[in-house]
Amino acid sequence: MRIDPATGRASLDREETQPWVEVAMSARVMQEVLRQTPAPTSGSMLSVVSAVVPEESAADWCRAFLVAALEHLVMWADYVTPLHMHPDAQAEFALRPAQTLARAALESASQAVWILSPTEVQDVERRYISLVLADWDEQKKAASGLDAKASMKKRRTDALQRLGLAGDRLRTPSYLTLVTDATTHVRSQLPGANIGSAVDVERLWRASAGSAHGKKWPSTEMTVNWEEHGWRISLPDPAAITAILQLADKVTTYGVLRFAEQSGHHEKLLDIQRAAMETVYGTISKIPGAPAAPPRPPEV
Repeated sequence: MRIDPATGRASLDREETQPWVEVAMSARVMQEVLRQTPAPTSGSMLSVVSAVVPEESAADWCRAFLVAALEHLVMWADYVTPLHMHPDAQAEFALRPAQTLARAALESASQAVWILSPTEVQDVERRYISLVLADWDEQKKAASGLDAKASMKKRRTDALQRLGLAGDRLRTPSYLTLVTDATTHVRSQLPGANIGSAVDVERLWRASAGSAHGKKWPSTEMTVNWEEHGWRISLPDPAAITAILQLADKVTTYGVLRFAEQSGHHEKLLDIQRAAMETVYGTISKIPGAPAAPPRPPEV
C-alpha cells in the first residue's frame, strides 16, 4: 500500500488486490456452473426431498439461495474487475460495501449448505421445511392486508398438517447459526480450504453485519493507521476486505458443487466446470499473447 498524505488516499499493490481478482473470477465461474447444472435426476437427494412439498421444490429453493449469493459476489466482481476495463480506469474501494456484499453472499449460500450438509434424507427435509416456513413467516409479516395475512397463516397450517408436523416445533436457526454451521461443515469436508475457526467466522460475520448497519466499531478496528510528519491517516485494511470475501467465496463455491452433486450430477460436474470456465474466459479482456482458451486441468 502506497499512501499519499496530500490526498489521504492509498494505491494498493498487486499482492493486495490479487485475492479480490480471484474471488471475482471464482464468482463468475460458479455462476456459470450453477446455470449449466440441470434439474435433479430421479433418485437423487434433491429429487427425493423436492417431492415432499412439490409446489415449493427444495431444488428450486437451494438454487435460489445460491443464485442470490452469486448475484452479490458478481456485483463485487463487476466493480473490482469489470469484464472490459479502460487502461486508465481507477476504482475506489471502501470497507462497508465490500463487507455488506460479502456478508449477503455468505448468508445466502450458508442456507443452501445448511440444508444440503446432512447425509440423511429426513434431516435434509426438516432443514429445508424449516427455512420455507421461516420465509413464509417473513412474507406474512410484510403483507399489507388482513386477508393476505390470514391466507398465508392458513398456508402454513395446511402445510404442517399435510406433512404430519402440526405438533412439531421446527426451530429456525439465526443467520449466525446458519453461517457457523455451514462453515463448520465446509471446514470438515475441505480441511485445506483455510476457513478459519468458528471464532474467526463469527468475528467476520459480526463486523460485516455491523458495517451493513452503520455501526462504528468495524470501521475503527479494521483499519490501517499511518502517521508521519504530523499526518495521521486511517484507511480500510485490505486484509479485512479479503478475509470476508474469501470466506463468502469458499462457502458459495462449496454450495454450488454440493448442489450439483446432490442433484445427481457428480459424474458430469468436471465437464460442467470446464465448460463454465471456457464460457467466462471467453468474455473477459485479455492481455496481448494470452491463450485463446483456458488451460484444461489434468484428467484425474
